Amino acid sequence: MISNDELLQSLHDHQIELEMQNEELRNAHIALEESRTRYLSLYEFAPVGYLTLTQEGLIDEINLTGTTLLGMERHQLINHRFSALVASKDGDRWHLFFQHLIQNNFEHDFELELHRGDNSPFDAQLHCRLITDDDKLSTIRVTLTDITQRKRIEVVLRIVSTAFESHGPMVICNANKIILQANRAFTEATGYTQEEIIGQKISLLKSDHHDNAFYAAMWEIINQTGTWQGEVWDRHKSGQVNPKLLTISAVKDINNVVTHYVGSFIDISDQKLAEEKIKHLAFYDSLTQLPNRCLLQERLKYSIEMARRENKPLALLMLDLDRFKAVNDSLGHMAGDELLQQVAARMTARLRTVDMVSRLGGDEFIVLLDDIAHPDDAARVAKEIISDLSKSFQLSQSDDVRIGVSIGISLYPQHGCCPETLLDHADAALYQAKDQGRGCFAYFSESLTRAAQERIALEVRLRRAIEQDELHMLYQPQIDLNSGQIIGAEALVYWQDPIDGLVPPLGFIPIAEESHLIVEIGEWVLRETCKQAKQWLDSGLFPITMAVNVSSHQFRRSDINALVASVLQETGLPAGQLELEITESGLMENHDLAMDILNNLRHQGIRLAIDDFGKGYSSLSRLKYFPVDVLKIDKSFIEKIPFNKDDMEIATTIVVMGHNLGFKVLAEGVETPEQLEFLREKGCDAYQGYIKNSPLSAKAFAELLAKEQSQGVLSTSSA
Repeated sequence: MISNDELLQSLHDHQIELEMQNEELRNAHIALEESRTRYLSLYEFAPVGYLTLTQEGLIDEINLTGTTLLGMERHQLINHRFSALVASKDGDRWHLFFQHLIQNNFEHDFELELHRGDNSPFDAQLHCRLITDDDKLSTIRVTLTDITQRKRIEVVLRIVSTAFESHGPMVICNANKIILQANRAFTEATGYTQEEIIGQKISLLKSDHHDNAFYAAMWEIINQTGTWQGEVWDRHKSGQVNPKLLTISAVKDINNVVTHYVGSFIDISDQKLAEEKIKHLAFYDSLTQLPNRCLLQERLKYSIEMARRENKPLALLMLDLDRFKAVNDSLGHMAGDELLQQVAARMTARLRTVDMVSRLGGDEFIVLLDDIAHPDDAARVAKEIISDLSKSFQLSQSDDVRIGVSIGISLYPQHGCCPETLLDHADAALYQAKDQGRGCFAYFSESLTRAAQERIALEVRLRRAIEQDELHMLYQPQIDLNSGQIIGAEALVYWQDPIDGLVPPLGFIPIAEESHLIVEIGEWVLRETCKQAKQWLDSGLFPITMAVNVSSHQFRRSDINALVASVLQETGLPAGQLELEITESGLMENHDLAMDILNNLRHQGIRLAIDDFGKGYSSLSRLKYFPVDVLKIDKSFIEKIPFNKDDMEIATTIVVMGHNLGFKVLAEGVETPEQLEFLREKGCDAYQGYIKNSPLSAKAFAELLAKEQSQGVLSTSSA
């Protein structure tokens, strides 16, 4: 039998054991509650919405994130049909998906548009899973994610990707300049495949055209400013080096640290070829390929400076072919051109490599003899040239042709110490040689100073002409090539000289420029032209563009902006009817000054044209920034069309280049139907020349304009 003490001890032990078990149960309960709280916190505040749907599509459970995404309170959503939140455009898709989910017991993602409680839409992704419990009751667990921002980014990426592939050559590099991606245009332009280029340094394309300092400066600018644009010469896979207009932009993160570089380029090989062609035209005669007047001037300046330093003489020979006009008139321009080419070849063969032969134009040539020992050396060379050119020439389309040559010689320093003086004195000597008879040469002599004095007298008469109203304006129509209608007029000043009669512009404008009278004459021409245009306008004639030539001297030496503003205010002519023509060489003499003047004129509303385009040398990189409306093709490139292929190519190049730069193109000196048809085929916009009209008086021009206006009105009304 168990004693009472033993029984009490046993009960005491059991009580202690129960208390320990109760303590464990309490601790387990606390841990369970803490775990439940953590679970509920994770559930409620998860980064995605959690929903439970019944088989009928009702919301049975939803976490706090889900209510936030849907913009409704929990009590509003419980037992709420989920399909009521689906946008109408996705309703049928959701219904089919939901039925398929229940019937086939699968797990799947689904994207659709949902509407919040305030009816605002958002793009959502649902991850749905069918759950079946022991009672065979099924529920659907749904994970809800707002993918609106992702969808927007995807759209942007698709657009960027499309632009990346449809744009010109583009490449993306990391901060270490390693190529990460390149589009098809880039691989086609460089010759490398994607596999060959990806992972390579962008310097793979570097040529030897630029030194390391160039690239160092380029990358420094990119890292400082975020972008760089300029001309580079890159190497193609084949080894060929091509010019490109390259743009590089730096991509930076929120900490302003460069993460990527994006590069794009335009192949400017064609533009460079056109620029080189124009550059060649600026310094070389297109027919004979000899240096022209412009290059001669530069070479002559250099030669004079070297002769001055070394105290040595030099000689300048001016040549004029005898009987060339007779050959040209009887056998045609093609024969004349061929003869000039053979003359150039003979003279080049005769001279030393240190000497220079240049063609001024027509049948005039210049020979520059450097490093002669004695002035008589020039006479010896002149005799040899006369002998060479007196021999017969065999032309392809005729029998033997014979011509001669007259030569005028000026010497440095006896006859002048600057290019202009030496050229003038050689010209004067040439006339003396012609007076002696054909096939002769002559040095400049003091007796020829009288000719210079006569030139001064001509200048005095020209000054008097301004004072005595001997200058008169004529107007040459400018015609639209498509419509055939007059769209403008070039104002040309003529001199009614009491001694020489009617003198055209070329007969006195050069003297006016040398004597600085051109500024006064130019102001008079501008005022008379604007006054006349306003009179035509007031008489009821349709407005046309009035083109006024501005001499480079006037452009540089007068306040042209103030003058134009004053004349327009004085005459009342609308600014849009005035077009100022500035020569190409005049613009390029001082680019910055020219840009300021042109911008000011454009601000006034004046139209601007580049005259005699092709004779000077305009850098395309500068030309494109001039606020110009019209390029005028110099008549020297028109007059031999369609017989001269070089001139045809030059004219075509100018038309294409002008249009690419956004300019209208007008051709000067059009005289034949063939020239007109050629220009029309090439897309030239307008022309002027004797094929339509010679320069007309104001009265005759007004009558022509009125007649055309009347015919235009009649044709319009009858239509």
